[in-house]
Amino acid sequence: MSAEILDLADHRPHLMVAASDGAHVIPHALVRSVIAGDKPSAILTEPVVRRIIEEWFQKVTA
Repeated sequence: MSAEILDLADHRPHLMVAASDGAHVIPHALVRSVIAGDKPSAILTEPVVRRIIEEWFQKVTA
């Protein structure tokens, strides 16, 4: 199995999500595409989605 290596500078701005399965760096554009329905939410792993929801929930309930 091999992974594609990308230069993060080409994908700014981006989010760093510390999920239970490790750290993930996700371009804002990708997250916006998922929110808009242009890309399926399945493109994000379950731990990443849970962490994003967790952080959002902390913000709205603080």
